[in-house]
Amino acid sequence: MWHKTILKAWRELAGGLGDLALPAVCAACGTADVAAEGLCADCNVKLLSLVSLPYCQRCGATIGPGIPVYQDGCSACPNPLPRFARVARLGPYADPLRAVVRELKYRRREWLHSHRLGQMLGRAVEASSLENLDLVMPVPMHWRRRLARSCDHARVLAGAVARELNLPLGDELIRIRHTPPQVHLSRTRRIENVRGAFGVRRAAGLSGANVLLVDDVTTTGATADEAARTLLKAGISKVVLAVIAKAEPPTAYAAHWA
Repeated sequence: MWHKTILKAWRELAGGLGDLALPAVCAACGTADVAAEGLCADCNVKLLSLVSLPYCQRCGATIGPGIPVYQDGCSACPNPLPRFARVARLGPYADPLRAVVRELKYRRREWLHSHRLGQMLGRAVEASSLENLDLVMPVPMHWRRRLARSCDHARVLAGAVARELNLPLGDELIRIRHTPPQVHLSRTRRIENVRGAFGVRRAAGLSGANVLLVDDVTTTGATADEAARTLLKAGISKVVLAVIAKAEPPTAYAAHWA
């Protein structure tokens, strides 16, 4: 255990030295006027306005003003419906949420995960009345990508959500196949890209459990759907998805601010 203590101390020291070397700036807009958790006052207000938008609990898409929110889906839901039962999210993939996610993924700003976003996502799950959850799992990263980035940001986020909800963090879901990035692929290609990408270890202890699956961003839901399929096949009773953001066109939420 001593080596873990030394490693943690080194990371804290390195982070402190980094703060001395680089001035504190807003993670979203780059201004030096940081108010709370890495964001300036204006970006904090924008972030809260994104989080307040209504959304479909089946696919995570933003619901237009005046349109009722149904638990059994919306017009934007894919056909067939995803295998995960519900979605809890913070907001659409738009700035400042988009900028913060990019900071987390590519600049290793882990502290943003473990502080504000993890707490906010945990509270979004609680607000969605998603009861009887047994454990939290991240959508796992393949070891090759984790080696390249030196950080599994989905696991860091999942750990923060688990602490907020007072639930155990599971590592039974693993990625067994390295896949190209999904970003420029169509929905059909995304489904094909991730088919068979996941596996489950120690499945015997998961029978009948309700799992909260955590990731940073969902677009078509193909990756989360395949992860949910793998978990359900292993004996999981229900899978709920929790994400920071849902990628969708600006027209999906622009009417709320017209």
